[in-house]
Amino acid sequence: MSTQATSTGTPTALGEELLQVRDLSVVYESNGQQAVQAVDHVSFGLRRGEFVGLVGESGSGKSTLGYAITRLQKPPARTNGGQILFGGQDVRDLDEEGLRRQRQGGFAMVLQSGMNALNPVRRIRDHFADIYRAHGHVPKQRWEERSGELLAKVELDPKVLDRYPGELSGGMRQRVSIALALSLDPQLVVFDEPTTALDVLVQHAVMDTIVELQRTEGFTAVLISHDLGIVLEATQRVLVMHEGRIVEDAPSREVLRAPQDEYTRMLLSHYADPRAETVSLPGFEDRSLRPRPAPPAGGSAVVVEGASKTYPPPRRGEAEVHAVSDVSFTLEPGSALGLVGASGSGKSTLAKMVTGVEAPTAGSVRFGDLDVGRLKRRNLKTLHRSVQMVFQDPYAALNPLHTVEYALTRPVLNHTGRRGADARRRVHELLETVGLTPTGQFAQKLPHQLSGGQRQRVVIARALACEPQVIVADEPVSMLDVTLRAGVLALLEDLRERLGVSLLYITHDLLSARLITDDLLVLHEGRVVERGPTAQVLQHPTHPYTVSLLDAVLNPARARQES
Repeated sequence: MSTQATSTGTPTALGEELLQVRDLSVVYESNGQQAVQAVDHVSFGLRRGEFVGLVGESGSGKSTLGYAITRLQKPPARTNGGQILFGGQDVRDLDEEGLRRQRQGGFAMVLQSGMNALNPVRRIRDHFADIYRAHGHVPKQRWEERSGELLAKVELDPKVLDRYPGELSGGMRQRVSIALALSLDPQLVVFDEPTTALDVLVQHAVMDTIVELQRTEGFTAVLISHDLGIVLEATQRVLVMHEGRIVEDAPSREVLRAPQDEYTRMLLSHYADPRAETVSLPGFEDRSLRPRPAPPAGGSAVVVEGASKTYPPPRRGEAEVHAVSDVSFTLEPGSALGLVGASGSGKSTLAKMVTGVEAPTAGSVRFGDLDVGRLKRRNLKTLHRSVQMVFQDPYAALNPLHTVEYALTRPVLNHTGRRGADARRRVHELLETVGLTPTGQFAQKLPHQLSGGQRQRVVIARALACEPQVIVADEPVSMLDVTLRAGVLALLEDLRERLGVSLLYITHDLLSARLITDDLLVLHEGRVVERGPTAQVLQHPTHPYTVSLLDAVLNPARARQES
């Protein structure tokens, strides 16, 4: 038996090889279109008790590989070569009944989005019951007890069994998904992007749970992620995928200290310490070293004074929810203000109040002469002509049945009065503004035919269609790869400087806030706990909560020294 040091330095005993992937290839086939080679002759092995990271950008083939290993792939994906040996048996040869038996005590997968992976109209207890009923490995009289034990393992109260997925936070839903996977007592668990769109503190909490479970339960784990920082901090060994191939396979410490492949070095180059005196990333220079642009003539400020928002109790007998408490700030014309904080800190509630979706319970929100909180629904069009929102999930924000041209034409017609050829010309101008050229090609595409970064650019173009003075960007890059994040951030920065648009940038990502905002507000439990120029707040934090956010950010240089 061999041992291998984890990224935290704890030796983990490794057994014989559990999984062997030999020369595996997976293609996506579509009628009338050329097949796409998603996984291209990949080979690797996993030992019992090993924790391996599989990292790469969107389209690299990592999720396709995870689905192939667990036999969850569906058409148009097709394995067209190679072997997947689990315990010496090729899982490609298993029929449906054999696969069902193999999942009990064999392998399981935790899917990417906890909300999408859970049935929103069924209680959590029903999700466990479905698994027990399908596999028959837990007597019915023990269903409740066993479900509570599994929830306890992922640090959740058994009362969660009576909740619906929509009543749980993102981190809680992801923990439920992990508990469901563990209900089959698997030897191998594949985690597919388990922390995507979660804030840094919740990410670390979920990953700490996964690491501890992997250690105590002894299962082999594969962590699939586009976030190399999360992978390096959690796993013993890293496989880096690019264009369907594994380009690097090495211990996590070695990848951090001395990456061998140019692609791995490129991924690492997109991480930096937001506390540094100067921050340099590909395509960015440190904002704190540049003069602030002059405010545009005739612009209006967003003024928030003593704003609070209280929601009724979610259940009888529970307390009111104070989402925002006595928050004040001013977003000057042409400036960029960052709102940072963990999930539940009140960031998105503030965004809803600024855009008129929610009215404050107390205090006021004003845009120029408009009292946003008192606007009637029929008068919101006046506000939305000047204040537009860019949403977190670019796919959910676009109607999958309509083309890009349709998505951009509607706000042009509704808010600018342009018609016919003039409206179509404006659509192409918008696409060119956000860098989607040739514009004629992108105008006719549906959302699923675009990459994540391209979809987010379309969402930004739609916000610009009204020729707004203010853009409220709510976590606009949290679901994107690091390289795609850089492109979208550079676009927002360019639009602000070129068009004079004010930016209210809402995020849990302190590095991106450092790159594109002038001033920063740190929110915690609905209150502002720290504020000031962005560089000053991040370099000299005074509140323990800000320090905890900063400590959760991967700093490759510091990590190399510690390793």
